[in-house]
Order: sequence, then structure tokens, then C-alpha cells
Amino acid sequence: MEKIKSSSVLLITIILASLSTIAPFSIDTYLPSFPSIAYELNATSIQMQQSMSLYMLGFAIVTLFAGSISDAYGRRNIALLALFCYALASFACVFVDTIDSFLWLRFIQGAAASVGVVVGRAVVRDMFSGDEAQKMMSNVLLFFAMAPALAPIIGGALETSYGWRSVFIFLMLLAGAVLLLVFMKLPETLAKEERHSMHPVILLKNYSHAITHKRFTIIALVIAFNFSGFFIYVTASPRIIFTHLGLGAEEFYLMFVPIVVGVMLGSFLSGRLSGKVASMQLVKVGFIIMALAVLLNLLQAYFILHQAFTVIAPVVLYAVGMALSLPALTIMGLDHLPKHRGLASSLQSFLHMGGNAIVAGVITPLVFNDLTHIALSMLVFLLIGFSLFIWIYPGFRTEPLDR
Repeated sequence: MEKIKSSSVLLITIILASLSTIAPFSIDTYLPSFPSIAYELNATSIQMQQSMSLYMLGFAIVTLFAGSISDAYGRRNIALLALFCYALASFACVFVDTIDSFLWLRFIQGAAASVGVVVGRAVVRDMFSGDEAQKMMSNVLLFFAMAPALAPIIGGALETSYGWRSVFIFLMLLAGAVLLLVFMKLPETLAKEERHSMHPVILLKNYSHAITHKRFTIIALVIAFNFSGFFIYVTASPRIIFTHLGLGAEEFYLMFVPIVVGVMLGSFLSGRLSGKVASMQLVKVGFIIMALAVLLNLLQAYFILHQAFTVIAPVVLYAVGMALSLPALTIMGLDHLPKHRGLASSLQSFLHMGGNAIVAGVITPLVFNDLTHIALSMLVFLLIGFSLFIWIYPGFRTEPLDR
């Protein structure tokens, strides 16, 4: 297709990062309000965890189809429709009076938010290739990483000043602003002649090809497991902040700002090193950094007095390694299905968010009462991700394997 020449790289980065930003804001902004929501809606701590898990379940389910729909009908219109639906669901959350209604609306929010992430990745591969694609993905992640730092701070301030319902007014306004930006500044990046049929038989064939593609599927699983080692601390953050560290809603920044700095540092290094250092080497260094972080995390969990710095510092280091390797892994996966980028992006996101839903709804409630158990969970997730990667790339070599 004809590349977009009139738009600056910075503008495209901001647009794609904004599309993806809805997802972390949806999770992190309402975390400081967990106690207030639970009290007002008469919800248990498990139900509050389910509000996060159902959000991710909706995200994962729609993710499966969002890429294929964008492959058939284009990227821009599906993004606009999803943003509109997200804004409506956020507005409805302002008026809920039962936990059941809140859970359903969170599911709808997740379903709508998934589209922005899928479309954003597909647009990157529509417009860029090779090292440029990896660099753009790193730049998007760099901007995107600011959301988890800002979200709990904004959420804590809104919770303290106006109550938890104001958080969802904010999310509605955020979606409206991104919708306006996409409508005004993002042209369609998928030409009509490059679009694919939505015929069920053809779709089934395409999905079957993607799922049975050994390297694509395993790389997607590696991304999911690596991220889960980080994400378990996000989902357990209300318990870590309020119970284990004895902090308040206005002090969520003590955890999230350092973690996001780690993500931004890893993303910055990935972008700067793209084209200078082989993608495989970036992945290797990322695993080394994550392994060191896990070791330090286990040491602090078992032998050091639990304070904000000692608990959070290893997670920050893990975030650096994860973010350093993430853009390279993402592009490596997408490049295995170059004719179906939207579908490939969908499956990557589905496995990623499906894993997150399991972490939030199943794993976190099992381990969040003990910091050592949370640390051990990080270890297990990293070991699985590393083992899968070594299976398809023994010794980090790139020789062809049977698919």
C-alpha cells in the first residue's frame, strides 16, 4: 500500500499509543477505589478481583475477532466504533448500584478496549517494516508506558476528591478524546485491495494456519508468560499497597511510577538499539535482566524486611527486561504471518490478555495474601516463558525449525 508520507512519525506514535492507552487506564485508574467500590456495592474482595478478570476476559474474546474484522473492513472505522462503545460503557458505570451490573460493564469495557491494541499493532506493520517497525513499536510502548504511572495517581486523586464514580467519568472523557484524535488524524492504512474475506470457511482456515504455526504461537505464549510475571504485581497491587505495605489510596504512585519508569527505560533502550543490535540479542539480554530481577525478588521476599523500596525495586528491574524484549518478540511473531497482520495481532493479544485474565481472576487471589507466594509466581511465569523460547530457538539460534 502507499505509505502515509504527510504524517510525522511522532504524530503516528501518539495516535497509536493513545489507542493502546485505553487498556492500562481501564485497569490502573480504578485500583485505588477498590475499597470504596466494594463498600458501596456490597462486594467481596474476590468479586473486585473478578471485575478485573472479567474486563480481561472481554478483552481476550473480542481480540480474537477484532484483527480479522480490521483485515476485512479496515483499521480506522473499527477503532472509532470500539472507542464509542467504550465511552458508553464507562458512562454506564457511573450509575451502577449492584456489583453484578458493574461486572458486566467491566466485561464490555474490556471488549471495546481490546480493539485499540489490536488495531495499533496492525497499523505499525501496515506502515513500517523491519527495524523501523521494531523502533516504532518501541516508541509506542514508551508513550504507552506512561499510562500506568499516571492512571493510579489520577485515580487516587479522583477517589479522594470526588469518589469512585468520577473515575469512570474520566475514562469516558479519555475515550472521547482518543476517538476525536483518531477521527481527525488517523487515515485508513489498509488499502481495499489488501483486505481479506470474512467468509467463515476462509476465516477458519486462516485461524487454523496461524494457531498451528509453531513459532508464531509459542512466541505469543512467551510474551504472555513474561508479562504475567510483571502483571501479577499489578493485579495484586491493592493488597500489596493497603495490606502488606500499609499505604493509602493516594500513595499508589510509590509503586506504579517506579515500575513505569522501568518499562519506559526498557522501551527506550529497545528503540535506540533497534537496527544496531540483533533482535535475538535484545531478547537474550531481556531474559538475563528478568532472571536477575526474579533472584533479587526471591531474596527480598524471604530475607528482607518488607518495605516499599525492597518490594518494588525487583519488579522495576523485571519491567526493564520485559520491555526491552517485548517489541522484538512482538515483531518476530507478526512477521511469521505477514499476509494476515490483523489476525496475527488478534491472536497475540488474545493469548496475552487471556493469560492476564487467568492471573487476575485465579492466580492472584490464591497468592496475594503472602508476598513470598507472589514472588514465587513471578519465578514460575518467567521459567515457563524462557523454556518455551529455548524450545523453538535453542541457544538463541535462528536456524529454521519444523513448524
